[in-house]
Amino acid sequence: MKYLINLLFLLGAAFFLGGCSDDDDPVDTPRLEVSESSLRFGSLATEQVIQVTSSEAWKIVNIPEWLSVEPVSGQAGEYEVKVAVIENTTEVERKVRLVVQAGTENWNLPVYQLEKGVLEINEKEFIALYNHTSLKVPYRSNGTLNVTFSEGVDWITAPVTKAVTDRNLALTLTVNNSNVIREAMVYLKDTQSNLNDTLKVTQYPEPKWKLDNDKLFAKYDMTELTHSFECNIPFDVEFDEEEVSWVTLKETKNEDGQFKMVFKLEPNTGEFFNRTKLRLENEVLGLSFPLSLSQMYKTYDGHTVIWKKPTYNDPFASVPDFQRITFNFILIGDGFTKEEIESGVYDLYCQEAMEGMESLEPFKTYSERFGFILLHAESAESGCTDYNATYGGPKVVDTRFKCSYDEFGSGMNCDYTAIQEFVKTSIEGAGLDYIPTQDVVIVMANGKRYGGVANLTKSGEGVAICPVSEEPFPNNFVQILRHEAGGHAFGKLADEYSFGGPIDASTASYLKSWQDAGMYLNVSMSSTEFPQPWQELKDRGKISDVYVGGFSCSGGVWRSSENSLMKGMDEGFNILSRYLIYLRMKNLRGEGMDFPSASLDDFLSQDKEDAQ
Repeated sequence: MKYLINLLFLLGAAFFLGGCSDDDDPVDTPRLEVSESSLRFGSLATEQVIQVTSSEAWKIVNIPEWLSVEPVSGQAGEYEVKVAVIENTTEVERKVRLVVQAGTENWNLPVYQLEKGVLEINEKEFIALYNHTSLKVPYRSNGTLNVTFSEGVDWITAPVTKAVTDRNLALTLTVNNSNVIREAMVYLKDTQSNLNDTLKVTQYPEPKWKLDNDKLFAKYDMTELTHSFECNIPFDVEFDEEEVSWVTLKETKNEDGQFKMVFKLEPNTGEFFNRTKLRLENEVLGLSFPLSLSQMYKTYDGHTVIWKKPTYNDPFASVPDFQRITFNFILIGDGFTKEEIESGVYDLYCQEAMEGMESLEPFKTYSERFGFILLHAESAESGCTDYNATYGGPKVVDTRFKCSYDEFGSGMNCDYTAIQEFVKTSIEGAGLDYIPTQDVVIVMANGKRYGGVANLTKSGEGVAICPVSEEPFPNNFVQILRHEAGGHAFGKLADEYSFGGPIDASTASYLKSWQDAGMYLNVSMSSTEFPQPWQELKDRGKISDVYVGGFSCSGGVWRSSENSLMKGMDEGFNILSRYLIYLRMKNLRGEGMDFPSASLDDFLSQDKEDAQ
């Protein structure tokens, strides 16, 4: 009975307690918590640990094959759950929503895995100028990066937060106040994979260079040539020709404030020097400098080389050589030592002389009639005797043919007898014919200032003394050569400038004697009566006016143009001079018979003025 009474009491109490309305009843909701709102994985196989806390039994569902969960379920309590992914070898990001269930409660846990890892710097090298303080480097990545630098580099930094996510790596540089190039390696590492890449940053100093010599020479037997010049920036060396068989670039280097080039050479066993053109280029700074590289052939004193043969088709091939209608410019040097000749310095002047003559009208048009013969004459000392105090004189140089400047002017002197003997011996020793009345001897004196003279005879001989002047145009070597050798020595033309007073009787008589010999016909001692062929050109309307002054006289002598190579040296030959040179080429042997003789119509059909 007592047991029954107690039971009734408990039931009554329960009824009393539950007597409240239904709205006030407490809801017994399961408690479920997951430590992460989402999970993100890199492309490699890896795992993460999460915390699952539940007031009742739980489980995880919607697990894909590329992901594993351990454990996948549990009873009420707190659990460590390992979530692992296998490597994503695809190029597509993986996504899944894991669902943690506990009773009626669900917890959605998004899980992401990056596609196959990508980390690539678009350009592996960047060059910054000395005053550049920032640099943006584009790259490709699907992860988060750490940035580090090569050891000891303190002039370049990355953002303080080493996580790089904006696909542009912003670098900060200090100004390069040194005189040398500096380099830094920048290392990018993906924090979620083994991916990494490297960037090289080069920063120039303030550019400085001093390229004193743009002509490089090598001896015939050299197998390697090194050339350096003051420079603190790099250059690329490019050959103008696609293939050069005798030389290759071995290396370039910036070292100790010098830019060094090393060339590998094949020995020159031929009779002409090898020559090629190069360019020094720096694309960053937009710099380009032309160079020439020449390799000499084996020479010796008295050595004769046929530089260029005339290619004119002689219609009278059966006539003796002394009646030939082709001509040779015979090049000979004075004041060039054995070393200068062997190095190619002398030959380069010869090359310049040939190119200078063949690029000038009318020699350009009739270049097939002209040959060039090169003679090698060694002098004990380098240079040219100069007695003019203005240029440091008196200075006597021991040279082969005693070339010297006049004491009070730009005229020149030499030992003509020694020159003629050397030319005759050298030419004939080489099995060639030498015709002094047709061939022109050009003596290139190793003097660096303006000067020159042509020694003529009325029989037609001509020797031109031309210093290798380094003065600017028109007082440079090529213009001197064209005036003295082309105008005087070959064309037999008179000077058209007028530095003195009016012509006197003695000078007039002297001029007439030369004109009677068929020379100096480009000037006239009358303003109304002109020597042939001047009159012929005037009758055809090719010469419209006359100008006072010529033959170094300010009056009593007239010329056919205001200016020309025989007057101011800054232009080409005028039409009268070109015609006289043409006539000399055509009439030396009296071309005729079935071959067209010299005529104004023939000349005009081929005549060209030099482009200004």
